[in-house]
Amino acid sequence: MEMTDAKDIKDLKQNMIACFDTPQGREVMNFLEQSCGWYESIWDPQNKDRILINAGRREVVATIKTFLKQSPEHIVALAQLKEKDNG
Repeated sequence: MEMTDAKDIKDLKQNMIACFDTPQGREVMNFLEQSCGWYESIWDPQNKDRILINAGRREVVATIKTFLKQSPEHIVALAQLKEKDNG
């Protein structure tokens, strides 16, 4: 999926809302927040590799939350900015 196509983003956002904006979906999101360490520090002074793993897990939750709260146009802008920063 191209994160630069607002129509694709809009369609995916609608699907995410259908999944997560229900009592069951909120329960799943709560599970993801807990299991992915959303409320915990990613820093692990004992194991530096763990920092990358923890950051990756949190990025999944952050992506879902971004889709649920932001407009498709804003998501496209964020994706373009991230691509620019990485490229």
